[in-house]
Amino acid sequence: MTIAVRNLSDAPMPVGFGLHPYFPSTPWTHVQARVSGMWETDAEVLPIRHVPPPGGADPSIGFDVSEVDFDTVFTGWTRRARISWPEHERQLDIEAEAPLDFLVLYTPPGEPFFCAEPVSNITDAFNRMDDEKIHTGCIVLAPGQKQSASIRFTPSLAV
Repeated sequence: MTIAVRNLSDAPMPVGFGLHPYFPSTPWTHVQARVSGMWETDAEVLPIRHVPPPGGADPSIGFDVSEVDFDTVFTGWTRRARISWPEHERQLDIEAEAPLDFLVLYTPPGEPFFCAEPVSNITDAFNRMDDEKIHTGCIVLAPGQKQSASIRFTPSLAV
């Protein structure tokens, strides 16, 4: 799947984009994705502090979706993730292209779904893009410029 955005205005345009797919969540759904950090958020789910992933729920090691409560942007993502449903002997590999360098994991407790979202930027990137200490991932397109990225979803039987 390829997504794209083009600036049709006469002025530079900040942009962020990504794909926000929902997946079924079972008691044993497992997610693994190599990351190096994450943004802790406030009550409004806005990023406040960049920290290492938490022990016991580090996507690099993998975790069961039913055991975490995330609405979090992960950084240092290698643009690859694996979701597995061991009770169904199924798995799904996700591979994204740059600039989809961030991974949002949304795992609402008690819901039959969760999201694994390849995105180009952190939450609230436009309001933070002038902060030189933070890599927001915000892209500024010149007039007429286009940005695109592809995401591949590969389902398979778990081995």
